[in-house]
Amino acid sequence: MRPRRSLVRAVLALALVALAGCVYYPTVMDVGGVRIVPERGRVVRQDPVALFYVDINSTGMFDDVLLRVETPIARRAELLGPSGAPLARLQVPGTTLVRLQPDGQHVVLSELTRELKPGEVVVVTLVFEKSGAIGVISPVE
Repeated sequence: MRPRRSLVRAVLALALVALAGCVYYPTVMDVGGVRIVPERGRVVRQDPVALFYVDINSTGMFDDVLLRVETPIARRAELLGPSGAPLARLQVPGTTLVRLQPDGQHVVLSELTRELKPGEVVVVTLVFEKSGAIGVISPVE
């Protein structure tokens, strides 16, 4: 009888080991996460300021919030709504494209630290609540 009891125990132990390996705990990234990809960034000169436009492509399932914009070429970067009123934050819903464009939300770069020349490339940093800082390489027009 002993060999049969040992065999049952061995089969049960193997079954438990096999089942333990089948457990899967998804991470936030597995279920969609927050994915922000800035595309087509550009800086347009309009003396004495510059305007920054970009397409913010959110490919994740969850939203994020644009808190501020920073760049070494301007002491001040202000996010404005379509009416020209300042925005404290910009909601970026999951799986959407948010455009900062001339007739909508955009960023005004003022108190420029130097003269901008057409064709040069500058970095504008978007600071998000969840994604953190994301640099956008932007040509000057």
